Amino acid sequence: MISAIAPLTVMVLTAITARALTRSWLSPGAFFPLLWSFFVFVPLVFAPDFNADAFGLWYIVLLAMACAAGSVIIPQPAVTKFLSLSAIGKNANLRLLFLSYNLFLLVTLVGLVLLIFYAFSNYGLKFNTAALLSIPNLISVDRYSGSGAAYPLYVRYSLYCIYPASLLGGFLRSLTPAGGKKFLSVLPIIVAIIFGMVQGTRSNILLTLVLYFSAFFSGLITNQNETVKISYLKVIISGSIAVAVFTVFYIVIQWLRQGMDPFIVELLLTRIRAYFFGYLASFTQWVSHLDSVLPTLGLTTFAGPSNLADIIERPLGFYDAHFIAPGITTNIYSALRGLILDFSLLGSVVVAFILGFLIQLAFLRVRYGSLLAMVPLSMFYAFTLYSPVISIFHYNSIIISWVFAFIVFLPARHAILAYNR
Repeated sequence: MISAIAPLTVMVLTAITARALTRSWLSPGAFFPLLWSFFVFVPLVFAPDFNADAFGLWYIVLLAMACAAGSVIIPQPAVTKFLSLSAIGKNANLRLLFLSYNLFLLVTLVGLVLLIFYAFSNYGLKFNTAALLSIPNLISVDRYSGSGAAYPLYVRYSLYCIYPASLLGGFLRSLTPAGGKKFLSVLPIIVAIIFGMVQGTRSNILLTLVLYFSAFFSGLITNQNETVKISYLKVIISGSIAVAVFTVFYIVIQWLRQGMDPFIVELLLTRIRAYFFGYLASFTQWVSHLDSVLPTLGLTTFAGPSNLADIIERPLGFYDAHFIAPGITTNIYSALRGLILDFSLLGSVVVAFILGFLIQLAFLRVRYGSLLAMVPLSMFYAFTLYSPVISIFHYNSIIISWVFAFIVFLPARHAILAYNR
């Protein structure tokens, strides 16, 4: 814990400096070190027995500083010229966004119903409450036994629509005025929770939350001006509630997937701590004992498309389990391991600097009112939010969601939001 004070302090100061220079906590140079300051601090407090190696901590600091440096290096004359390119076209029309969101949400709801009916039919269950509660356990047994829960294509692909629905819902939440649309925009999260409870999985809930808030943050930037202030107290309270709710559903889903057996409290707490806080110890210990890397040049970070192209294999769990404390293992190493495997230690720092520069350009366009630039910006936010787990680009369905978002905003590529003119 004491050895982590210095790197943690440097990273917090990096975030504060970037915030002062870019005038926003949502700029990539401030957002990445701020989030990773939190991701480092929390395991040190709640899982101090998971030993984080000092070398790995300083690597995280260096990566954050590189991202921040790339973000703040853009000269003011270049900013003025760049922003002038956005001041063309007419006011943005959000009708296509709203219609597309409703379509994906409708397909998702249909897919959820189809999944429940398929499960009853596949497992020969009668329609009653006890049978419904047994479905998560039956699906989990299939999934981890190797036989898999091979859903029909019409069920599988309709359920994938939860991801573009949550992404577009996040955009809708931040871009539309107060009213029914804002309430409607959170429905994918509710559906994802039901979906997770039926399947006995947590990842789809977490991915839905990440996509929703990454889009929300992107749209929120367009509203940032002299009269709009962010309530940090509300952010802290909302974040705390979200973590508490996710923890509750983690426990409920764990109970359902193990067949509603009584909990062994000590074992449950061990699983929760390893799942929530094990990433820091596993990553820092791994990188501290790394000898050399043969760069895979993006194939690991983008493991989903690489697997689809039959270039690499993406097994369930992806990485092998690692002991982070006596009797406690985890296979969660964070997305930073993928960056190192792709570009080496030094190369990943260079990539962080370049991405900080490029995403800051997208950030400036969005701040002026550009809709299309919200797509790459939301990709950065999603990668950062999900980075303690693994690269979010491991999932083809997530990548396709951004393709859909790009198509939705493409007709408005020369438009800006009226209140930013």
